[in-house]
Amino acid sequence: MSGMYQLLARDCNEVLATFAYAAYKQHKAEVLQTILAETGKPATPEDLELFQLAASTPSMRAMYMQWAEFMLQSFIEQTLELRKHEVESEFITTKISEQLQAIQDGQQQKRSWKGWTVDVCGNLAVNFVTILVIAALLFGFRGLDGMLADFGHHTGGLDTRHAAPK
Repeated sequence: MSGMYQLLARDCNEVLATFAYAAYKQHKAEVLQTILAETGKPATPEDLELFQLAASTPSMRAMYMQWAEFMLQSFIEQTLELRKHEVESEFITTKISEQLQAIQDGQQQKRSWKGWTVDVCGNLAVNFVTILVIAALLFGFRGLDGMLADFGHHTGGLDTRHAAPK
């Protein structure tokens, strides 16, 4: 490994040093391309030595570390976001599959003669109970009316002159 990597590795852990070294190499490539574009010639050994000296300063190493932290954080965020989408997709696919299977099972049970019989019997039972409730209410009100009429007649609270004929 290069001397620059050793300098960076002293300042932080190995993973961050690797990203910082990548930032350093990117910076070096940009400097070499700029020298070539400005002079029309490749960088000289003196240019490389000056770059190495400038890149080794504590402020430049700190800048490489900041770039590394940014790249590492960006990498982690993108990875977590991708994993989040995968888990959500998997969850939705699984939940939808389960719900569709439950619906399909319910439909299959209703297609058999037993399912049809259960549906018909259930509907008949609901109708029968509804008829019984209505009849109970009707006869209950009729009976209550008769009781109140007898009570009013016997206590004198009911004026029989205005009462409707039965």
